[in-house]
Amino acid sequence: MQVRLLDYFRSFLLKAPPYTSTFLYIQEWPEPVIVMRVEELTRFRGEFRARVGFRAWQNSHGTWVVAVPFRLQVPPRLRIDGLLCLNPRRATDYDMMQRFTTEESIRFLFFSADLTEAEDKQVPWPAAQRVQVQRQITRIDATLTGARITSLFDADFEHAKQEFQALFDSLELAGQHLANHS
Repeated sequence: MQVRLLDYFRSFLLKAPPYTSTFLYIQEWPEPVIVMRVEELTRFRGEFRARVGFRAWQNSHGTWVVAVPFRLQVPPRLRIDGLLCLNPRRATDYDMMQRFTTEESIRFLFFSADLTEAEDKQVPWPAAQRVQVQRQITRIDATLTGARITSLFDADFEHAKQEFQALFDSLELAGQHLANHS
């Protein structure tokens, strides 16, 4: 599979360590897409187990952090834990959050180390998960005021994200807030 990346995104993936994950918006795919560069793309052509969660947290100053922890178990012995965070005040992040309420799957997109090849896999995102996400977004919406921001940097969010990460490491989230998918 060939995927054309914008230069800044390509640069980010090449500079980041392998298995660093982020969200990617792909016009042709409506589901949330989690992307990462991997060391051996062939390992991701077969089946693997995926657990994905969605959790909203609000700090004492009222700033929300939405965490999407995941764990991939790739045979024979590769385990990848990730924790992506979304800012409900950012328009693009809010759009990604909404995708978790409507789509029946989440897509993982794996790139080769040099970004010349890619493999994608869809994992189920059950109706019960979508309903739970909608409840969390409703709680968030009840406290947010004003228009969504479009800038990349939000100092309040960055501070809240650091607080959140100090309180809950990704392994704790992986064990308590993930749904199993194969």
